Amino acid sequence: MDRRTFLRNMCMALPAATCMPYFNLLAAPLLKRVKITDVKCVRVKIGFRISPIVKIETDAGIVGIGECHHDETGLGAKDVVLNVCKPILMGQDPFDLERLVFKMSTRTSYYGGNHGVATHAITGVEFAMWDIIGKLTDQPVHRILGGGSHVSEVRAYLSSGPRDMLSKDSCAEFAERVHKFGWTAAKVNVLRDQEWDKLDNRRLSNGEVDRNAQGYQNLRDAVGSDFDIAVHCHWEFDFDSALRLARAMEPIRPIWMEDPMPIAFNEQWVKLTEQSPVPILCGENLYGRTDFRPFIVHQGVNMIEIDVSMAGGLLEAKKIADLAETYLIPVATHNVAGPIATIASANFAASVREFLAHEAFMVSDSNREGNGINGDPEVLGYDKPVIQNGHIQLSDRPGFGIQLNESLIREKYLVEGEDWWD
Repeated sequence: MDRRTFLRNMCMALPAATCMPYFNLLAAPLLKRVKITDVKCVRVKIGFRISPIVKIETDAGIVGIGECHHDETGLGAKDVVLNVCKPILMGQDPFDLERLVFKMSTRTSYYGGNHGVATHAITGVEFAMWDIIGKLTDQPVHRILGGGSHVSEVRAYLSSGPRDMLSKDSCAEFAERVHKFGWTAAKVNVLRDQEWDKLDNRRLSNGEVDRNAQGYQNLRDAVGSDFDIAVHCHWEFDFDSALRLARAMEPIRPIWMEDPMPIAFNEQWVKLTEQSPVPILCGENLYGRTDFRPFIVHQGVNMIEIDVSMAGGLLEAKKIADLAETYLIPVATHNVAGPIATIASANFAASVREFLAHEAFMVSDSNREGNGINGDPEVLGYDKPVIQNGHIQLSDRPGFGIQLNESLIREKYLVEGEDWWD
């Protein structure tokens, strides 16, 4: 049952003469009577990681869909959704979103201080509530967040790179591919003698600096001067190594150098940003305003990058972006989630005036042909291509514009051992 059918059925219970002339006036009060009747969660692997998806049902027949940020198995977030969030949400009005998020955050604060798996779970629930709010108000979420649409698409950057940056032929092949599908930016991993997720130390050798200078120059020569290149570090370096790498990157004029130092704020971030000849960015591992505040207030970065699925949801991300804007710091979005959370994140990005670009991956054959991002786009039941010419397309349908293809998910993407939520 959709919102209009629900309202019409309510009206039919009253004399037509007293109800129908005031149908539009009746609609708003009835929104306050909508209550959450169930919260469901199931683990899927639509993208390249296991993520729980959330379904919230209401007594209006309206449902909302969300997706939680990943952990190793998805079991942690699913546990919090069903055993912590659900009891708080049952019987509540989804329009009380901020109050309900506060209650869930307070209830889970001793699970990690509003970080980690508990926040991932709450964010998936928050996404689903936004989807409901959009459907009940007959508006896309990006219009609600932004006070009206000022964009119909969100610029994306491809998180990918050449097979071998030290090979000019490989860089030329990469350039041909990204230009073919209309990409205007890419984030490319730095070259290292050790894997970023298996570090022995935070030192960058002179040889590594020289190889990166050559590799990124090859890439710049291949893609041209108008294509934006982000230099992708993984919180790998100490201050000296980060600064030497930044100086080596100056000739290619990157859009930013991402996460060059360990995650938490310290005074070295301010020194690096002051001395670096290229823009410094961080944020993908930060949670909420509290984590972002020192980087913004103390000017520890030139730009921030919010992972909406990790940072606490759409409302929290909007508050972080507003704080950044007061310090003239532009915003990008990090995103390693599946297609549902990607669309939710893009709705936030559309509301940010000083927005740079939204992360996107090509992780399937369909993605590599430029038809979707971060997993199978067919699960969304979207009304337009998910990505076109390097931009995420925003739906004008209510909520996130998603009509979830549940049969496809059950058939292909349900984690082994999971029972579907019906």
